Amino acid sequence: MMSKMIILISAVTTTTKHPLSMGSMLMLQTILVSNKMFKESNMSWFAYILFITIIGGMMIMFMYMSSIASNEKFSMSTKQMMLTTIFLVMMIVMIKETSMEQMIKITEKKNMMIQKEEAKHTMKFFNLNKMNVTILIMMILLLTMIIVTNIASTFEGPLKKTYV
Repeated sequence: MMSKMIILISAVTTTTKHPLSMGSMLMLQTILVSNKMFKESNMSWFAYILFITIIGGMMIMFMYMSSIASNEKFSMSTKQMMLTTIFLVMMIVMIKETSMEQMIKITEKKNMMIQKEEAKHTMKFFNLNKMNVTILIMMILLLTMIIVTNIASTFEGPLKKTYV
């Protein structure tokens, strides 16, 4: 059911033209994909990292688009309204299908297994043999952040500061 909803959101995204609706579709898509990853994988932190990364990018895109197209009107066609209505009905049906008791039972069983496996995988990742690689990745990310911050000029472009 969730795969069908992901495909439906992908189809609806192709019909949108406004940045706000594209962003909301991307956010819904991210929520569904990370939820599906969380349910199907043994390590839940991949889903959290995906969600946090996409939301961070969405905040930057929202700030950029709001500075470029701040006065643009948002309107939906009847086709988009129908697709949105179908999507909402599917969401309601999906929520009613999965009862809360089933979710709690499944979650309790999975949590016990996942915690043991996550601890094992985390220990492998931060093992002494791989610690140099981890530190190298952290240094590269820090250096990249410093370079991008220095390259980005706050007096030019759509996000420039305007002092009147």
